[in-house]
Amino acid sequence: MRAADIARARAPHADPEVRLEDLFGPFLRRWRLVAGAVLLAWAAALAAILLPPREYKAEIVLAAVPNTKMASLAGGLSSLLGNAQLGGVQSTPYFITRLLMLPGVLQAVAHSPADDGTGRAVFESVIDRPAAEIKPQEIVPAMRDVLSAEVDKQTGLVTFGVTLPDSALARRIAERVLAVGRTTFVKVVRAQATDQREAGQARVDSARRQLRQAEAAQQDFQASHRTYASYAAAAVVRQRLERDLTDAQTAYNQAITDQQSAVARELEETPAVVVVDPIPALLTPEPRQALLKLLLATVVGMAAAACVMLLRGDFRGPRLQRDAEGVRSAA
Repeated sequence: MRAADIARARAPHADPEVRLEDLFGPFLRRWRLVAGAVLLAWAAALAAILLPPREYKAEIVLAAVPNTKMASLAGGLSSLLGNAQLGGVQSTPYFITRLLMLPGVLQAVAHSPADDGTGRAVFESVIDRPAAEIKPQEIVPAMRDVLSAEVDKQTGLVTFGVTLPDSALARRIAERVLAVGRTTFVKVVRAQATDQREAGQARVDSARRQLRQAEAAQQDFQASHRTYASYAAAAVVRQRLERDLTDAQTAYNQAITDQQSAVARELEETPAVVVVDPIPALLTPEPRQALLKLLLATVVGMAAAACVMLLRGDFRGPRLQRDAEGVRSAA
């Protein structure tokens, strides 16, 4: 066999080079297909931009108000735990964010009147369906869809917002969620303080009995040992009794202090958050981001056209088609 025949036999099996004209040439030849796909994607994007109603966002910036007395008891370990307070329930930014999204808080707000003149509840206005057509398990997810809460890690500020087409309803929901969250926090703190007070009472009673026993033992010792030498065994017994009396007094004082602290927290109105930036008087509509959506639609349209051309074999190019024909003829 000659060398030319061997070269011709091997030529169809060589990997051809891919040039730019092989990639972009099909888009020029199939410009009608590309234009149609892009126009169709633009039409879908414009429908997604213009058909939904404009939405308004009622946004509040909050700051957590921790209990400084409780925080001082937690010590440096609390900073290692991400501001988790060891002394009890504390108002931290992440605690407030979780509190505002609790199902109990959202249920209380959802079943409150919308005050829009229709007599409907808040969840009916949010879902935009009658109450008879709404399942109970749909209420909390629908409320969470319109709520948002973010924490700024540098400042600790919580940005809480409600996004709805009705600006007045968004404002009312934001204010009610904040009010119900504050009430829930006070209830939680009071319930914890009540449990601690009841548990502390048993501790006070036990410390009081130990103190009385220590006082009685010291009194009996003093009545039976009026005079004794400093090196006698009675001196050691007296030191032990005095030490027991001091420990009992310390434990009793600490138990009384903890119980009074629980009583104070049970009676006080503990604030959970303070409003740093209230809701503006005039809510502006949320941007539709039309330019970004049109750019994404263009990319999707081009990709769809490319898929169609790939299935039709347009990306092989004239040179690749000739090679394929040469392979078929050689076979």
